[in-house]
Amino acid sequence: MLVCAWRTAAADDDYPREWVEMNPVLSRLEGFAFLVIFGLSMIALTAWVGRGHQKNRAEFLVAGRSLGVWLAALSIAASWIWAPALFVASQKAYDQGLPGVFWFTFPNVLSLVLFAPLAFRIRKLFPAGFTLPQLMRRRHGRAVHVLYLIQFLGLQVCSFAVQILAGAVLIQSLTGLRFAVVALILVVTALIYSTMGGIRASVVTDFVQMALILGITAVTVPWVISIAGGLVVVTAGLGGASGEFRNLFDPGVAYSFGIPVTIGLLSGPIGDQQHWQRAYALKSDRDVIKAFLLGSLLFVIVPISLSCLGLVAANSEVSQGWSINNSQLVGPIAVSNLLPPFMSVVFSLMLLSGLCSTLDSVLCAVSSLAAVDLIGSSSDGTPDAAKDRRQVRIARISMLALAVLGLSIALIPGLTVLHLFLFYGTWRASTMIPTVLTLFWKRLHRKAVFTAILGSLLLGAPVYAWGSYIGNPDLAVLGSLLVLLIGLLTCV
Repeated sequence: MLVCAWRTAAADDDYPREWVEMNPVLSRLEGFAFLVIFGLSMIALTAWVGRGHQKNRAEFLVAGRSLGVWLAALSIAASWIWAPALFVASQKAYDQGLPGVFWFTFPNVLSLVLFAPLAFRIRKLFPAGFTLPQLMRRRHGRAVHVLYLIQFLGLQVCSFAVQILAGAVLIQSLTGLRFAVVALILVVTALIYSTMGGIRASVVTDFVQMALILGITAVTVPWVISIAGGLVVVTAGLGGASGEFRNLFDPGVAYSFGIPVTIGLLSGPIGDQQHWQRAYALKSDRDVIKAFLLGSLLFVIVPISLSCLGLVAANSEVSQGWSINNSQLVGPIAVSNLLPPFMSVVFSLMLLSGLCSTLDSVLCAVSSLAAVDLIGSSSDGTPDAAKDRRQVRIARISMLALAVLGLSIALIPGLTVLHLFLFYGTWRASTMIPTVLTLFWKRLHRKAVFTAILGSLLLGAPVYAWGSYIGNPDLAVLGSLLVLLIGLLTCV
C-alpha cells in the first residue's frame, strides 16, 4: 500500500526526502505557523464545544450517548479517511486505472455499509457497553478477552504511527521542516484537544475537518481537471499510466489487489474500537444504521475525487515532464504542477485534516479500551463517582502513553508505512469472523473463538504480510483466505 521509502541521513536532514517529490512552497517559519494555527484552531474549538459538559466517564468515552445522525456520520466518514484513503486512491488510479479505483473504493464503502447492522446489533445485545472486547469478555471469558485486547491495542498503536509517518513526510515536503518537528506538532495537537474533550472533541473536530476535506476537494479537483483540458483528459487516463487497465474487472488486478484489500477493509471497522465507540455514542439504536450508511456516502466522495487526480496524471500528454518517480504522491504532484503554489498549501490542509481526524479517533479509542477493559466497570454500567473519575484519569493517561509510543515508533529510522500497514491490516482481520458469529449466533463456543483468533494471528496474518512484503500475490491471497477459513472452520 502506501510506502515511505527513506534512508538514514546526516544530522541536518535526518529524515530524508526520497519519498518527497515536491519543492517546498512554504518557508520553515511559514510552515511552522501553518501547523500551529491549525492546531490552535482545533484546540479552541474543543474548548468552546466542551463548555457545559461534565467530564465523567460516559461523556468522555461515548459523548453521553447523545450524538445525532449527521454529526456522527461526518465523524464516521472523517475517521475512516486514514492515510491510504488520502494517497492510495490517486496512486491506484495512476498505476492501475479504472480497476484500481474500483477495488480500492468499493470495499472501503462496503465495509461501512456492512458494519451498520453489526453496530445496531451490539447496541441491542449490550446497550450499556463501551467497547467490543467488553462484550466478548462477557460472552467468552477472560482468555478471549485478552486476545481481543492484544489485537485492538496493537492496531491502535500501529494506526497512530502510520498517520504520523504519512502526515509528517507530506508536511515536511511542503515546508522543509524536520520530520521530527512536524511529527511532534501533529501529536501534541491531537493529544491536547483529545484529552480535553474525549470523544466529543474528536467528533466535533471531525465535523470541521470533514467539511474542510469536502470543500477543498470540491474546488481543487474540478480546477485541476479544467486546467488539464476537461473530462476528456480524465477518460483518456482510465487505463492508468500504462494504458493497460480499462477493464473494470481486470482479473489480474482483482486477484492480486482486489481480494486481499477487500478482506482487509471489510475487517477494518470490525477490528477497530473507533467505530464501535461511535456506535455507542449515538443517541438511539435507530440512528446507528442511518449514521453509518450516511457516513459511507460522505466517505466515497473523497477517494473518487482524489482518483481523478491520478487519472489526469496518467494521461501522458498532461503529465509530460513531470517527475513521478513514486506514484504515491501523484495527487499532490498533480496539484503542484497544474495549480498556483498556494493551492498546494490548501490541498495539504485537506490532507492534514484527514490525518488528524484519524489521530484523535485513535486516541479516543485507546482511552475507552484502557478505562473500560483494562480497569473494568461495574456490572450495571453505573460506577460510583470515585471510580468514574479514576477511569477518566486512566483514559487520559492512556492517550498520553499511546502518543509517546506511536511517536517513538514513527521516529524509528528505516521504518515504513508498508511495514506497519502489513502488520495491522492482517492483524485486525483475525477477529472478524468470531465477532460476526458472536453477535448473531448464541451457540458459539468460547474455546472455538479462542482457537480461531489465535490460529488466524499465528498462521493467516503472517502469510499475508510476507506475501505482500515480497510482492508475491499468491501468498498474499492465500494468507487473506486463511484468516477467513481458520475463523469459519474453527468456529462452525
